[in-house]
Amino acid sequence: MGRINQKIKESPDWMKKAYYKYVPFRYRYGKVYGQTLDLLLKSQHWDEEKLKDYQWCQLRKLLHHCYTQVPYYEEIFKKNNWTPQDFREIEDLKNFPVLTKGLINEHRENLVARNYRDKHQYSISTSGSTGEKLTFFVDDDTFKREAAFGMRSYIQQGADQYDTPTVWLRRYVPPNPESPLWYYDEELKRLYMSAYHLNVHTLESYLKKLNDGQYRTMCTYPSAAYILACLCQEKGGFPYYLKKIHTTSEVLTRKWYDKIKDVFHIIPCGHYGQMEKVSFMHQTEESTDMIQNLEYGVNEFEDMGDGTHSLIATGFINYYMPLLRYKTDDNFIIKDGKVKEVVGRISDILVSADGSRLPGVNFYSWIDKKMPAIKMFQITQTSSKDIQFNYTQHPRDQEDIRGKIVEGLRARLGEMNYVIRRVDEIKRDVGTNKFKCIINNMV
Repeated sequence: MGRINQKIKESPDWMKKAYYKYVPFRYRYGKVYGQTLDLLLKSQHWDEEKLKDYQWCQLRKLLHHCYTQVPYYEEIFKKNNWTPQDFREIEDLKNFPVLTKGLINEHRENLVARNYRDKHQYSISTSGSTGEKLTFFVDDDTFKREAAFGMRSYIQQGADQYDTPTVWLRRYVPPNPESPLWYYDEELKRLYMSAYHLNVHTLESYLKKLNDGQYRTMCTYPSAAYILACLCQEKGGFPYYLKKIHTTSEVLTRKWYDKIKDVFHIIPCGHYGQMEKVSFMHQTEESTDMIQNLEYGVNEFEDMGDGTHSLIATGFINYYMPLLRYKTDDNFIIKDGKVKEVVGRISDILVSADGSRLPGVNFYSWIDKKMPAIKMFQITQTSSKDIQFNYTQHPRDQEDIRGKIVEGLRARLGEMNYVIRRVDEIKRDVGTNKFKCIINNMV
């Protein structure tokens, strides 16, 4: 199927459109995705005992893989005179040392499985919101397995994805002022819309596009959904066909949740995941609690003594570079054994030169993908026209990047007064142990 997809991408537009229209996504994306989705649609009906049995079987399989194929873990097994058979229940996993970003960066090559080294790898980097960037590897099957978990979260919400057109108010940033505010992806059937140009002047055109296309499902940042709800309430417009809102990448705060629900009469649902692909949880319309996907991995919640629990997770979907007991640096509120909410992952909303209210989350993607020299950053808005950008730079990269930073900020925020400062340190929040990278101090 991979060869077929490659040939289709090289084909004329009319052939691409026909292929994407008539061949369902599960067949285009291959066997691993389809098999994983089939399993998840069955396992969602299992009772807790059967789910935990499956989780334990997957953990034993992963431990054997790490013992026989991954040099880093092989050394830990031998040092402690362990074999996979010594692990007789999930609780025994806690005998393994915690894996941190620093250890992954230090031992990256030894964490790659020997029997996977000939497969094509994808390098992924995280934003470093805890002070340290992380680079690690996955293979194509990892993405396909994860996509199946995402698909199930949409299905349980009653939302559309892949084979029915959806709108994604996220990911797209127009490259210049003359670029359109949206574009349609024929392959994924997604209308990508800029979340950076939604304001009182453009609202009518956004709503017209949504209503003309009769889009039923929107995937977006919680803050972007909140901004859209505020604008619709203020101006009186409405996306009449919209029935489901799926949120990701940020915490869905109670304030944002209530506004979205009150204005659109839609219960927004989100999912939790991370670039490292060790844990997956999602919500349904029945409850705001996060459902732990036990088929995805093992979650350990460490009591921090302040009412929050830190997540240490072991993921099942990445056999190329498996992460056992990885410290995610994400904290959660746990009550009566249920995951109530994620702590952190909240950025302030910035205001652009034209008055648009911008979700902060896409700034992370821009830095990750386009500015590898930046180690940490913090954007502070002090007035409607003033932005300060502080950053620390990797010692190995001494290029003057201030011009590139201004260019990227201007593409998102427009013409403003930018103060760019390279600093030695950006202090972290004492409560969450993270940096608040987007701050709005406008009064």
